[in-house]
Amino acid sequence: MGDRIELPPLHEERLPNGLEVVVARRPGVPLVAVRLVLPAGSALDPVRGEGLASLVVQCARRGTKARSGREIDEAAEALGAELGASADEDSSGFGISAPAESLAPLLDLVLEVATSPSFPAKEVDRIRRREAAGLANLLDEPGAVADRAMLRAAYGAHPYAHAPDGRMRHLARLQRADLVAFHRRYFGAPGATLVLVGAVDPEKALALARRRLAGWKGADSPPPVPPAPEPGSRRVVVVDKPDATQVQVRIALPAFARSSPEYIPAVVANAVFGGGFTSRLMEAIRVNRGLSYGVRSRFATSRAGGLFFVSSFTKTATAGELVEVALEEARRYCDGGPGAEELERAKAYLAGLYPLSLETHDQLAEKLADLRLFGLPVEHVTEYRERVRAVTADECLAVARRHFPLDGRGVVVAVGPARDVAPQLERFGPVEIVPAKQVV
Repeated sequence: MGDRIELPPLHEERLPNGLEVVVARRPGVPLVAVRLVLPAGSALDPVRGEGLASLVVQCARRGTKARSGREIDEAAEALGAELGASADEDSSGFGISAPAESLAPLLDLVLEVATSPSFPAKEVDRIRRREAAGLANLLDEPGAVADRAMLRAAYGAHPYAHAPDGRMRHLARLQRADLVAFHRRYFGAPGATLVLVGAVDPEKALALARRRLAGWKGADSPPPVPPAPEPGSRRVVVVDKPDATQVQVRIALPAFARSSPEYIPAVVANAVFGGGFTSRLMEAIRVNRGLSYGVRSRFATSRAGGLFFVSSFTKTATAGELVEVALEEARRYCDGGPGAEELERAKAYLAGLYPLSLETHDQLAEKLADLRLFGLPVEHVTEYRERVRAVTADECLAVARRHFPLDGRGVVVAVGPARDVAPQLERFGPVEIVPAKQVV
């Protein structure tokens, strides 16, 4: 079998209403994971309504046409489960896991919440205020502020430029009618995927899905996919936080979508550069210079595009030095690519780690749902380790030269006292100073 990952046989069916159903039988542990994913995420939030998609999924489970939020909680508890609901930039999802013998009520509960929420006004107001209060608390977490500022700086006006949980002043504007309209417009069977993984009979599970979902329609067509983001010229954003004792640093620029053929070579290239404890960035910034206890880089990918970014923190006095070292390491990597030994070490690490992401029914259900969302064949899972081991140094070098922050590309974001930080970063590009409160 070698490196190939063996998955249980997938039983798939596209219902007449456009819903994709995927069933994977995993005997053994007598559980089943149910996951419903809709291609409607925060990228569809209105311009002054950031956080709407996230608010929709959270409020959906707080009441339907048939049950109150408390009754939904009690129904899930009776099944020995907890109903999850979440939204990211590309999708909204509902998931639950419980004994396989409870598949029918599990499926009914997920579908009820996803297809017929009543959005009780009191619950909407309560959750909206709770989320706004949570965002206010983020001001005490410089790392979270930096991540949010990075999205805005790197993506600009693109729909991916804000975090799914939105912004305080936007949440304050949202009303129940906004949630109802979003749900009516974007939550429908076309483009949605239902995944069932566990100790279930595939034919019986498919028949159950047909009976329960045949009448669901909702939106007439899948929501649109946003355009690909475009990189801009180098600039610096300093988020002024006068009370910060350290500086959070991000260096980022738009990259490719999850479906890109560059994905696997990029994962390998990044593992060498900044994706692990023995990476080049860690060696240069922590071991050799003592500028930070931690630094990492990553390719974060979505349906329409993605980001490559470097993330670290340092003393206020050394913010400029850390950025200079990180950019110099990127240039050095792009001059010669990875060495043979570090490349093999990175590939062995990635290939060995991957099976851990498929161990549970929930993990496999999420992976299968992602494949459908991103339009990828199952070979992206079954052949993952083989493809990782086949990546060459030349492929890593090519990916790095296209997507690392070279030649004035990308943005530098720093969260800290602007008076001390901004002068250090002027050599990297035009500096914009933003109050921390504007970020959340």
